[in-house]
Amino acid sequence: MKKINLLFPFLLVTCLLASSSFWQTFIDIQNELYAHKIVESKVSEPIKDSNITKNETKMQTSEEDVTKLIDKRVQKFNELIALIKEKPYEVKSRNNPYYNSSEVDSIRAKLKTRITVNSKYGYKVAVTRDKIALATLQTKEHIYNFFVNLAENWTKLDAKAIESIIKKERDWLKTIDISTFKKFYELSKNDNNQISQQIVSNYLELRVQVDFYQDFLDYLLSNPTLLKYRSLTAILNLNSMIDNINSISSFAKINTTLRYIHLDMGRLVLFVLIMLLAWSASYLIYYRIYAFLKKQIIKKEDAVDDLLLANLNGIRRPFLILVIAFGFELGLEVLLYPSALPEKLILFLYALYLGIIVYILLILVDSIFTEYLFKKDELKNRHLRQELVNLILSIVKVTIVIIAGFMLLVRMGVNITGLLASLGIGGLAVALAAQNTLSNFFGLLKIIFDNSFSQGDWIETKDVEGTVVEIGFISTMIRTFDNALITVPNANLANSYIKNWSKRSVGRRIKMHIGVSYGASRESVMKAIDEIAAMLESHPGIATPKRVDKKVIVKSKREKKLVSIEDKYGIKTTLLVYLDEFADSSINILIYTFSKTVVWKEWLEIKQDVLLKIWEILERNNLEFAFPSQSIYFDPENLEKSFKAISGKPKD
Repeated sequence: MKKINLLFPFLLVTCLLASSSFWQTFIDIQNELYAHKIVESKVSEPIKDSNITKNETKMQTSEEDVTKLIDKRVQKFNELIALIKEKPYEVKSRNNPYYNSSEVDSIRAKLKTRITVNSKYGYKVAVTRDKIALATLQTKEHIYNFFVNLAENWTKLDAKAIESIIKKERDWLKTIDISTFKKFYELSKNDNNQISQQIVSNYLELRVQVDFYQDFLDYLLSNPTLLKYRSLTAILNLNSMIDNINSISSFAKINTTLRYIHLDMGRLVLFVLIMLLAWSASYLIYYRIYAFLKKQIIKKEDAVDDLLLANLNGIRRPFLILVIAFGFELGLEVLLYPSALPEKLILFLYALYLGIIVYILLILVDSIFTEYLFKKDELKNRHLRQELVNLILSIVKVTIVIIAGFMLLVRMGVNITGLLASLGIGGLAVALAAQNTLSNFFGLLKIIFDNSFSQGDWIETKDVEGTVVEIGFISTMIRTFDNALITVPNANLANSYIKNWSKRSVGRRIKMHIGVSYGASRESVMKAIDEIAAMLESHPGIATPKRVDKKVIVKSKREKKLVSIEDKYGIKTTLLVYLDEFADSSINILIYTFSKTVVWKEWLEIKQDVLLKIWEILERNNLEFAFPSQSIYFDPENLEKSFKAISGKPKD
């Protein structure tokens, strides 16, 4: 907080010294947008919002050039309006480079005298030259008085008052005999004598003033809210407090010196008080109120404690910045009263407020999704997929940021319609350049809406097997069983054959062959088979139709699609115990059944218990487990002949 407070003097000085002189800016705008153009004709049309009237020249310009010209004029006109509100004392200055009132009377008298003399001697060309110069001088006078009137009264003018002033000025502009002056201009622009060249110069100067004035009046008429007074000082009636402080005799003496820098003690004292109040309020909110609310939340021991605490911790610092920023804005408004804050500073504060609000909204949205949706037991039973919630959460957050961005652009005066149109054209190029990214995003949508797998599922593809950690916009992270993390593009998963081992509600398969030796009797084998089947039927860990959760069946009956209930929800209750085959070394009994659980550890425990019980049944029926063996048979006759041959062989 100390660092923030140390920035106030620096920002204050920057705001007071950063902007340029009003009339110099005015002249620069005329030279940049009007003086270099020879305007031959003018077609005026009121265009609302961020459009102004357009000048048609002999040179045909493209639509793009016209749009750029309009946007530039809007930017420059907004700059002039901002200077009127920020530095009204500069607008009212009589000694300025545009219109010097101390010299106007002598120039006007000189021109009128020359017009009278030249009219007497019949010098029409010279009379026209001076009439154009006089009309230019009168136009400048009207422009000067118009801006001075705005600077003095803009805080009091409403839309109707502004419209009335503009209508009066537009009616006066119609009294200028432009058509007559243009005829003399056409006749003189190809003539090289001195008077003709002066007519050309005076006419072009007049057209610059008239065109600028008409365009600015039209723009202000279409956008009267640009001069709307939004001062918090007036709303909170702080101006009367300023007057009361200035009425103190000791302060009144100091004000005689401070007036040269456009300040007074009333504003200075109130500025200091506001900053102290803002600092105190921020300290109170950040420490005292936070501690009190935290204590109250913990005391309740409510189910939503985590949600409230998460929100409280998240918005604590943003509210601190918000209070300090508001106090800074109010203090500066008081310090600069009756001038408005610099437009750039207003835009910065607007962006700051907007950013804080967006940050708070994102925190609240995160808290609602993570703390509420995933922790409420009643929502867990709705099969609300976590990755779908994450996708919705991301879309909501991105939408909030985009809306805030558009709001900031509108506040900056950007033409959103044109921007969206340009984005539409550039979107094709972006789409072509990001084909893989887009295919991965649509792969995400396919995974979600096909319900191929969810976060936490055990899946197996041709190339990878493991548990799904997270399904992102572009790729999916999978943790393999040897604890490696693999990132797979969503497009690859969406177009692959996926074996999802977690899509089982009831039943994990137990399949085995039990081999008994060939010395067993047929009755013992069949009795063992019956006992094994009965044992499995009564085993609490084995899935049978009687042990399937009734809620699953009731829920599945609501399905209107013609699909198998067992296949849709992964319910397996098959139980088979049969004599399967006579193998080379054993008589094989097939055991094919499913455990109720699908959890691997629990499945292993059930399988172990089943094996032990089968072992017990075989022992009870005097059956032995078979093992691979071979029997060798000898032919007696061949054996006898072999012995005789060996015994009759002569010795060495």
